[in-house]
Amino acid sequence: MAEIFESETINAENVAAFDFHDRYFKFCNFEKLSFEPWLVDSDFHTCHFENVDDYWGFFNTCTLIQCRFTNCVFRGTAFSDCLFVQCTFANCQFLRDNMGGECKFERAIAYDCLLEDTVGFAATMR
Repeated sequence: MAEIFESETINAENVAAFDFHDRYFKFCNFEKLSFEPWLVDSDFHTCHFENVDDYWGFFNTCTLIQCRFTNCVFRGTAFSDCLFVQCTFANCQFLRDNMGGECKFERAIAYDCLLEDTVGFAATMR
């Protein structure tokens, strides 16, 4: 069974204490984080990601439900087989890495998501 984290604030000072392999995060805040790369295959429910800067991250088979992303930058990040449900992306950027590689959204699906001043999000919208 996946380890569950609830109502945690995860930032640069404590992120090393968390494993993002097969975990469940609910009502958590991810603040001012920078990753190179970030390997994630966990589920997130009603979490807030603010000022996250990710380079070459791998989000594989993640389920993100009612999450909010604010002022986040993803460079060359892969979101393979991810499911986004009722998520909001505000002032986020999904950009190329320094070798020209785009963010990848292979088989990623977004249901009822809102994009506000966000560029490059390319999951299949439903």
